[in-house]
Parts: sequence; structure tokens; C-alpha cells
Amino acid sequence: MLFFSTALLFVSAFNYGFSDQAFASCQAMDSFTRQFGVYKESTGKWALDPLFTSLYNSIKAGGQIIGVFVGGWVSNTYGRRMCVFVMSIYALGSASVVISSTTQAQIQAGRALHCMQLAVIPTTLSEIAPARNRGGVSVLYWLAIKVGGLIVTSITRGTKTIESNAAWRIPFGLLLVVPSIVICLVWFIAESPRWLLLRGREPEAYEALRKLKPKNMPEEDLRAEFDLLSLKVSEQLQKKSFSDLFTKPNRLRTFVVVMSNFFQQATGQAFASQYGTLFVKQLKSINPFSVTLGTNAVDIGAIIISAFLIDVVGRRALFHTSSILQTGALMTMGGLGTADAGNKSAKQGIVAMLMIFSFSWSLGWAPLTYVIGAELPSSPLREMTLQIAYFVKLITEFAVTFSYPYMETADTPGHVYLGGKLGFIYGSLSAVAFLFGYFFMPETRRMELEDIDAQFTPSTNDEETKNFDTLVREEDATTVIEISK
Repeated sequence: MLFFSTALLFVSAFNYGFSDQAFASCQAMDSFTRQFGVYKESTGKWALDPLFTSLYNSIKAGGQIIGVFVGGWVSNTYGRRMCVFVMSIYALGSASVVISSTTQAQIQAGRALHCMQLAVIPTTLSEIAPARNRGGVSVLYWLAIKVGGLIVTSITRGTKTIESNAAWRIPFGLLLVVPSIVICLVWFIAESPRWLLLRGREPEAYEALRKLKPKNMPEEDLRAEFDLLSLKVSEQLQKKSFSDLFTKPNRLRTFVVVMSNFFQQATGQAFASQYGTLFVKQLKSINPFSVTLGTNAVDIGAIIISAFLIDVVGRRALFHTSSILQTGALMTMGGLGTADAGNKSAKQGIVAMLMIFSFSWSLGWAPLTYVIGAELPSSPLREMTLQIAYFVKLITEFAVTFSYPYMETADTPGHVYLGGKLGFIYGSLSAVAFLFGYFFMPETRRMELEDIDAQFTPSTNDEETKNFDTLVREEDATTVIEISK
């Protein structure tokens, strides 16, 4: 049952990655441009208006903000399974609007109707996974997203040559498949035992835990594990309010979760994922769909490495390594962007740095931000903490995606063309992200969620809550350097 539950959550996250990359890739198709763009007499070509492009790529963040709060309420009130069910219904509606779109307003509306997967999937994966494997299981969320992106990029690379609107409608039409499957199967997975215990439903929680454990597990061992889990969860049953996020035991971890979500987006991932195909197309050096396909493949390799290492070397080492590689790739991209506009080698170098940046981001900041977000907050405050963190994340993502077209369209009055020099902006923020991770990111590998909570709970030993150093800082800069090599 653990495998089945994880697999269904994986498939659901897969559909999010499929849809996200479908939107990103299809906007670079000529048929898409003819349908939703404007004809420019000066060039004799169709082009997407910068305002449309900005909204098309950034409006999903607004929809996700609503989805995070609505999904959080559904998940907290009615359970994880109900939230996945509602999310899948939501996804079917979004896909239906997009497939039938003929105007800018219609496809923007479909883009805004984005799913609420952030509110439930990372949290559920962390709650049902054993402590020794929780990091690797939680990383599956981002792996699923990238696998979905890789597959849809392969599809769009094949359909882009179709002259009709079928070129982009075929990829969008496939978005109906996975939600239909999830809607039928979600009721067969186990509910989160922790969610049930937090609502005083002990018999159901025991049965859910039984389903998630091996069938040959002795009854006495199962009972002992359940009693221990119940004891730990019972300490968190007290009612919590929004102000509790900022009390002494909680404000540091609230700060870490929120800022990690900020830096995950501020370092430019939205530029790479949402505009990567368009960005490479404007460079006119390499097939943009081939580059996007290669980038998704590279990302998957990075995530697999992260899944194997996260519970071995720990969270901190991967965060630091990711930041160092990101900063180097982005700064190099910025330097290459200062070369002459006709320098083909410089353009190819920029594409290479874009892929290295994407690899390094997927190695650490991409998946581990969700891991930390699911692990660090206390159970009663998890939904509220993540709602604030995801709000900050999505606002930052909106800012990055909305501003990009205005920095890449010099032929429009008031706009500029930065090209690869964007690397200087995002690279500087990536350097700050490294400092944040080094001084504030805790180490939580192989710890039960309730044990992490205990590290921040006031006790007779004040040293336990004095600062983040009590969270087992086993990795140092030497480990980071060895991994980066």
C-alpha cells in the first residue's frame, strides 16, 4: 500500500509537470503564435505581445495562491485523499478550458485555473514515508514533475511541425488522462495516519498505518510503533493560532521555510522553466525544443542523484552544493551575455550554462525546499506555515515570470534586451541564497517529524532551542566541496 500510495501521488505530481512544461513549450510554436499573437507589419511576422506572454506565464502563480489556501483548507478539514480528488477535478476543468481556447482571454483563464498540488502532495509524501527514507520519498515529488516535463517536451518536439492548431492542442488534450485515473484510484490509497491522529480518529489511524506497513510485520511491532506515534502526535493536539507561527519555538523554522521558498524562485528557475524554450529560440543558435528536452533529462539525472544522497550526506550539503553550482553557472552566463550579439560560440555557451544552472537547481533547491517545508513546521502549524511560504514563493515566481518579457524585447518602446546578462541578476541572488543556507538551514535527515518538533520545544535543556546548531550540523564546507567535485 505504501508503494501504491506513493505511486499515485507521483502520477498526480507528474501531471502538474506535464501541464507546466506543455504551457512553456507550446508558446514557442508557430501555430500557437498565429492563434494568440499579433501580426507586425514592420517585420511581416506574427509575434506574441509581451503583455500576453507575461500574463500567460505568470498568471498561474495567482491561481496557485488561491489553490494553496483552498487546498490547504480542504486537506486540513477533509483529509489528504479528498484534497487530491478535488485537485484532479480542478485539473480536468483547467485542461478543458485550454483545449477549447481560441482567444487570448480563454487560454489565460485556463492557465489561471491551476491545480492545488502544492497544498497536499509534498506534505502527504513526508507523512507516510518512513523516517530513514523520507528525504528520498519526498524528492519523488520534484522527480515526478520533471518526468512529466520530459515526456511532454518530447511530444511537443514532434507536434511543433504541424501547421494547424493540433500542434498545441494535442499536448494540452493529454492533460485529461492522468486526472481521470487519479479520480478513480485515489480512494484506494491510505489516508495519512498523522492527519487522522491529529483529529482523534485512532482506530482509523491504526488501520491506515497497518496498510502502509509490510504485511508480514508482527502485530506487536505495529502496535508499538502506533503507540509511539500516538504519543508524539498527542503532544501537538492543542489548538494553534496564526500568532503561534512567530513564538520562540516556531519563528526560526517559519523563517527558514518561508525564505527557502523565496530563494527557490528568486534565483531564476521560473525564467529557465517557463521561458527556456523562448529564450533559446531568440538566441537562434540551437533547436530550442531539443535544448528543453535535454534540460529536462539533465534535471531528472540531478533529482535521482539528490534522491540517493539526501538521506546519506544530508540536506545541508546538497543545499550548499546546489547554491555554489548555480552561482557559478549564472555568473558565467552573465559574462557570456556581454559578448557580441553575433558570437555564436557565446550563445552556445549561454545555452550550456542554462543547462548547468537547471541541473544544479534540481540537485538541491528544487526538491529540498519541499522536503524542508514538509519536515520543519510542527504538525498543527504545517498548513499555515506552508500557506505563507507558498504565498511568498508564488509572489516571487510571479515577479520573475512577469518581468522577463520586458527584459527580452528591445524592439518594444520602454523595453530592453539583456539576453545572457540576466545571469548577473539571478547569480547575485543565488550567492545570497548560499549564505542563507549556510547560516540558517538545519539538518533533519533520519529524524521523525515529531522529533524535529521536539528540538524546537522548550525544555529543561535550554541549549536545545537556543539556535539551529542543535539540529545536528554534521556536514561542513569540506563535504560540500567533495560532492561538487
